[in-house]
Amino acid sequence: MREPPSIVEYEITTACNSRCIHCYCSAGEKHPNELSLDEIKDLILQVKETKVWALDIVGGEPLIHPRIIDVLAFAREVGQRVMINTNGSLATEEMVKKMKEANPDVLVGVSLDGPDPETNDFIRGKGSFERAISGMKNFIKEGFKVTILNVINAVNWRKFEDLVKLSLSLNASSVYVDRFVPVGRGKLNAHILDMSDDEWVEAIGYVRNIVEKYSNRIVFYVEDSIDGEPCSAGITHASILVDGTVVPCGHFRYERRFYMGNIREKSFKEIWESLEPRKFFPVPEECKGCPFYGAEDCEGGCKAISYFRYGGTDKADKIICRLRRGNRG
Repeated sequence: MREPPSIVEYEITTACNSRCIHCYCSAGEKHPNELSLDEIKDLILQVKETKVWALDIVGGEPLIHPRIIDVLAFAREVGQRVMINTNGSLATEEMVKKMKEANPDVLVGVSLDGPDPETNDFIRGKGSFERAISGMKNFIKEGFKVTILNVINAVNWRKFEDLVKLSLSLNASSVYVDRFVPVGRGKLNAHILDMSDDEWVEAIGYVRNIVEKYSNRIVFYVEDSIDGEPCSAGITHASILVDGTVVPCGHFRYERRFYMGNIREKSFKEIWESLEPRKFFPVPEECKGCPFYGAEDCEGGCKAISYFRYGGTDKADKIICRLRRGNRG
């Protein structure tokens, strides 16, 4: 029997009031085959049965879902910890109070891709910075723990320290940082957001230094695409797409070869326990002879980066490899 995943990501809707240029799921319109409220409740029970630490509700924009308050209340009723990732624009005082009443223990993440309107709004749309800040303040005022969610790319990485400083000034609980992956709408805008390997090495090195510099002042959640730890996809993480399809990571939504099953046909526990990660993610040959790390300690970094940047999950993330070699001399 496999260990349960720590976090299961659930894409409650693809409807969104933003059109962020890096969006992995090209959010905007509502998907025609979203789960019903009864199906969502059953999903929550399935996740709880699997003993998942947290269900992370993502979108699209989760707060646009007409039954989001009912979903949060049900999770509290059955004792399943939930997180929610939002752009903050709909987090009015009234909405946040409703969320607090429904489930005061929700862990909140608010997306912010720059410390100022110029940077953030270029990526997320005009006015999105001010709306996100307002939403964050409403959450914090009501006592929610807020994590600022940031995806570094060619446009914003040089302002990561300023983003951390802003997080501190807002009394955010933590900062999450991930790396741009060219999928969905992001693929269409890769010429703006992506970088050469040399530039990525510089950007990730800089972000790592800032994390170390401020680690005693704020909590950081750093994805394996940045810190180079073994990829969590299909190991300690899974994503449930808007129609119930289960994939190791949401970045693989467009690739049917990575579909693990659908919760409308099998239970999540059955799907998870039948997964053999090596089927999707073999150890890259180049990792087996790595003089710096054993294959089991690294396995080439983020599998989505390996697949979409270098042509396969059996490839190593060369950017992480270069950073590791530098760290080990």
